[in-house]
Amino acid sequence: MHRMIATAVVVSASAALFPAAPATAAASAPKAAPKAAPSVVAAPEVTSAACKKPCNRKIVNDYPYKTSSWHKTDPWNFYRRECVSFAAWRIRQRLGVKFHNHFRGVQWGNAKNWDNAARRARVKVNRTPKVGAIAQWNAGKFGHVAYVARVNRSTVVVEEYNKGGTHRYGTRTIKRSSVQNYIHFF
Repeated sequence: MHRMIATAVVVSASAALFPAAPATAAASAPKAAPKAAPSVVAAPEVTSAACKKPCNRKIVNDYPYKTSSWHKTDPWNFYRRECVSFAAWRIRQRLGVKFHNHFRGVQWGNAKNWDNAARRARVKVNRTPKVGAIAQWNAGKFGHVAYVARVNRSTVVVEEYNKGGTHRYGTRTIKRSSVQNYIHFF
């Protein structure tokens, strides 16, 4: 005789609206309903969508080199407190990619090179924003990159370092279409 086991999964309405609920919300979620019958097993309630990269969506300056000299290189071989160092930090920290200045045998260098370097390294480049993508511009002597932290209907929120040569952290809400390229590592 075969016994059928059913698993119940409940997704709250907030999961559809806020796909990356903090871990504390999941920990404080109500417990699963008791078993309905011996042949039915209830699963814990799911209060947020399955964690897809990047799971940590906090907008915060947690960059480890925010007070160090920008004349020194970081462990991934970019100059500290430059936009490329911060973007590399986010790629490593939030996306879990072991990114560095010679990722997949390609030298990434200045932000101006990142779109072409990505293509040579077979990393997706397009005009479609996604949380976790790197926004990239070719304008200016060095170009610029920023981490896409939020995507809205017509805007994106980016986190960045050294916008305008300040060597400081900042966030901006900009039009999605104002970004030249979006580089996707996942």
